Amino acid sequence: MHHLQIRHSRGSEDILPVRQLRYLVLRKPLGMPYEETLFAGDEHPLTSHVVAYSGDQAVGCLTLMPPEDSSGYKSVQLRGMAVLSEYQGKGIGSELLRFVAQVARSQGWMLWCKARQTAVAFYAANGWQVVGDAFEIPGIGPHYRMEWKNEIDV
Repeated sequence: MHHLQIRHSRGSEDILPVRQLRYLVLRKPLGMPYEETLFAGDEHPLTSHVVAYSGDQAVGCLTLMPPEDSSGYKSVQLRGMAVLSEYQGKGIGSELLRFVAQVARSQGWMLWCKARQTAVAFYAANGWQVVGDAFEIPGIGPHYRMEWKNEIDV
């Protein structure tokens, strides 16, 4: 495994590697077109795109949508987490989640996501918790809301 480098960008300044990873990992296997890799809010200047590189190759990504005020603290949605299949199981996803947990801690954010049923165990192993019941996202399948909160409540 090469040394992993994590870079982040805002809005649409460097979204191409993010869209390519989303396509290869999240959309193409479901027969969905490349156009489906652009999410509402991707271009927002407060949206943060995080990409893991092995050498020059983008191997994993996730997106943090703009923070929303929710009962006195900031709630931030994690979306579009993807790691190339040949790099899965090597700790890249966990490294990305550790990176965003540090950001969230420093900002006082609570993170949440809509996790595919197949990803629930992965998120749970990284300190995330299922909140509520399963729900269906048409064309994609069953999901669960999962949340990550700072261990130290303010």
